[in-house]
Amino acid sequence: MKDYSLLGYALLGLIYQQPLSGYDVKKIFALTPMTGFSDSPGAIYPALRKLEQLGFVRSEVQQLAGLRRRRAFEITSKGVASLKAWQNKPIAEEDMVRDMAELLLRFAFMDETLGEERSLAFLQEFAGKLSAYIPTLRRYLDAHASVMSMSGRLALESGIQEYEARLAWAKNSIARYRRRKKE
Repeated sequence: MKDYSLLGYALLGLIYQQPLSGYDVKKIFALTPMTGFSDSPGAIYPALRKLEQLGFVRSEVQQLAGLRRRRAFEITSKGVASLKAWQNKPIAEEDMVRDMAELLLRFAFMDETLGEERSLAFLQEFAGKLSAYIPTLRRYLDAHASVMSMSGRLALESGIQEYEARLAWAKNSIARYRRRKKE
């Protein structure tokens, strides 16, 4: 069960890297590959307030040049502990099926929060779970292909190919970490 939204974890990961204002977060969500998150102030500011109420971040109003002010958010030790606990959760089969975006977000911040050794261990666990899950999908396809509609069968094949691509990515990433470690 999640303590709070995926948006909350994304905010914690970003704020772990450096203190940010809501406007800074809005720019990140609008201008980077994190566009999957809403850059709406109506989503960002309530999430930041919730994190502050939980004690995971604290804010401070900063005076900038002229009359401009900004509220910058900084992660607390409680926030760091929560972020690390979320990242350290074992990968469940349900995560592979329903929460792939969350798994990749957990991984995206992992080098900075937990270190490269944990990132490598995560990838190994991820690859192992994928290696175990893909054959179950293939067996299902083999057993039911003859009674499936063409569109249903093609959709399932697409899903299998996506999992296989993720597995290939994970194996390649593991090799890259290992090469880097040797250097």
